[in-house]
Amino acid sequence: MRAKNILIVPTLLLTSFMLIGSCAKKHSSSADNSTSTFTVSEITQTAGSDGYLSGYFEVPSDGISFLLSIFKDNNVSITFYSLTDPDGINILSSTSTPNLYLDASGSSGSSVDKNGYSNVLIPQSPSFSAKAGTWTFKANNNDRVKLALRKGNTPFAATIVVQPYITGTKWSAGNISSALTVMSDIFSKNGITLTIKSTITISETEYAAVSSTFTNATTSALVKKGSTNAVNIFFIEDYSGSGAGLLGNAAGIPGSMGDANSWNGVLASLDAHVSGATLDSQLLGETAAHEMGHQLGLFHTTEKGGTVFDILSDTPECSSSTRDNNSNGSVSAEECDGYGGDNLMFWTSWSAASRSAGKKQETLSSHQQHVLKYSPIAK
Repeated sequence: MRAKNILIVPTLLLTSFMLIGSCAKKHSSSADNSTSTFTVSEITQTAGSDGYLSGYFEVPSDGISFLLSIFKDNNVSITFYSLTDPDGINILSSTSTPNLYLDASGSSGSSVDKNGYSNVLIPQSPSFSAKAGTWTFKANNNDRVKLALRKGNTPFAATIVVQPYITGTKWSAGNISSALTVMSDIFSKNGITLTIKSTITISETEYAAVSSTFTNATTSALVKKGSTNAVNIFFIEDYSGSGAGLLGNAAGIPGSMGDANSWNGVLASLDAHVSGATLDSQLLGETAAHEMGHQLGLFHTTEKGGTVFDILSDTPECSSSTRDNNSNGSVSAEECDGYGGDNLMFWTSWSAASRSAGKKQETLSSHQQHVLKYSPIAK
């Protein structure tokens, strides 16, 4: 989640830059002349005597990555209890794997309830891999489980398909073309090629301004329009209600992949990126790229308070104990210049003055690039 002018305290689950049916498709990557396959399937689960729902799935010898997601149709709280790899290690246990896996809420392990959607992404960092063999899981209170699995050759580069949408009638596809180029260039500099499809206009009045909450009925209906073959970016006119002030936010860390549901995309407010009478294309491109990073599994390198950081060992940290915090008790990009303020996944943008002076947020570390290149939806 990304918010404008650092006015809103974000949660790590809906990280934005102020700041979760079946289909199958085959991808052919021109970058490394390899072939990868991305499939989405439903996993059978059974109720156990311990009160948990359990199931298993197989990762083949050429497995690259997977996203295991649980859902609850009425959006009540659901939780992953465990995910055990073929070697018998529960990767969600903070005891067996301390500080090596973050829940989508930003907590170690996966003990935090989420409404309607929860997931586990492998790899979330280079510390984990999609080991070949039988994986088992336990979950609580969910309706169904889906597995998005990628298999093929080890990726040295990646191509990711992006489907942009624009809502309302105030702005047109032409207004965001420069921002899409900025977004594409950011990923290209970091070893990822974006294939950006033609922007689709959604002009119905109810979708012009929507809630930042993805379980909201209108927001859910909008995001469900997204493609199952791409990362969906919805450029809305603005947020309604408590979302005012946000530049953008994502449905999860990561969001859903390969399935048409309420967590299959990110939002970006166009009105929040207006400079004078025009859109700030550089800032809008950075916001879209940042939220896409969340949708594919990247956390903020440093959170607002300067006390919470991502799990990757090679990303810079900007600690509140070493920076001079402003009156809001948060670390700014300016305070963190040289400490990750220029990273695409820093929690907030540069100030208008810094942007005018040429400051950008376009950097990704090697481990951040690893997560993106191994994404189940990449090819």
